[in-house]
Amino acid sequence: MKSFALSVLCLGALLSIEACRNVPLETEGLLDDFTVLAVSDFETGRAVGWRPDDPTRWRVWGGKGAMVYELTAPGEPGRLRAPTSWSVWEGYDMGSFDFSGRLRCDADPANDKRDMCVFFHFQDPEHYYYVHFSASSDAVHNIIGFVNGEDRVKINAEPAGISPAPLTDRAWHRFKVTCDAASGEIRAYLDDMTRPILTAFDKRIAHGLVGVGSFDDTGAFDDLKLRGLKK
Repeated sequence: MKSFALSVLCLGALLSIEACRNVPLETEGLLDDFTVLAVSDFETGRAVGWRPDDPTRWRVWGGKGAMVYELTAPGEPGRLRAPTSWSVWEGYDMGSFDFSGRLRCDADPANDKRDMCVFFHFQDPEHYYYVHFSASSDAVHNIIGFVNGEDRVKINAEPAGISPAPLTDRAWHRFKVTCDAASGEIRAYLDDMTRPILTAFDKRIAHGLVGVGSFDDTGAFDDLKLRGLKK
């Protein structure tokens, strides 16, 4: 009986999440007012405006018309269990935003824990949110994570193991992360820009920088675009 009741509760939670994914975004009215604040395609051969945690592990690389921002080596674990590599877009302290682009994970596709990350409301290396795009889904992979002076915690609404985890190859994938600071609504998309794979509501950090990186893998980013309200 307990098992049946638990199954009903889980089904109810999944139906609730599915319903949320199919209703208009709370952020949609806000997004209508957004304008493009910054774009990085790295075709100048430089990562202008980007501040990496370790410049020796980041580079702009490629040929004409194909320059990308590449993370060449995994970072070293720190005091907290949290992403080890990041680079943030300086000069744009965002509350509400729409951050999009392309990402590629260079880790062996046989590794189902491979990942690339998108950061937001970044205050410092121990206080920020991040989206962990991965090849598997559980309590720590393929999540919206929160680092607040302690080890990262999962804050997305999807039960562990439920969210789609399409980062299974070395191909390029489109991503988008949106946030409405007023409501705390966060949505993360990969490949399909109309249907989020991860959703959350959290307002503990109201603003900060956006960025890119990885928990412990290598990869690349390109065609990054930040939209928000003009100040």
